[in-house]
Amino acid sequence: MEIWKHALLSSILATLIYPFYGWGVLLILVGGVLIDIDHYLWYMLKYQKFNLSSCYKHFTIDADKNNYKDVTGTLMIFHTTEFFLLMIVASFYNRYVFLFTIGLLGHYLLDFIWHWQVTKRVITDLSVIHWLFKNQIQKL
Repeated sequence: MEIWKHALLSSILATLIYPFYGWGVLLILVGGVLIDIDHYLWYMLKYQKFNLSSCYKHFTIDADKNNYKDVTGTLMIFHTTEFFLLMIVASFYNRYVFLFTIGLLGHYLLDFIWHWQVTKRVITDLSVIHWLFKNQIQKL
């Protein structure tokens, strides 16, 4: 999913919610856009490269060319069920986490639509526990 689409949806949500929460709605942008930092973290760990533009190219142009084979099964820590559940629980205790989670939910929605329309499958692992278990089995 292209960054500008996440930024657009997050901006719309922030604008709609601004009258109720004020400038705290900027956390919607953090949750909706900046959580993709986990792509960069994965790229740095896997390839030992720190070039942000190379990372972007890897997850967009290169991934599309090889039918997302190189990114299938990756673990994007901020895109997991466990992270989402943690944010939902924390949202009950802190209004700023709640705003962040609104952005996160919008991000997940756009990612789901993109996976459904473009890749026709989920290419990243949606659970830390599943990913750890799957990779442990492969090592045996």
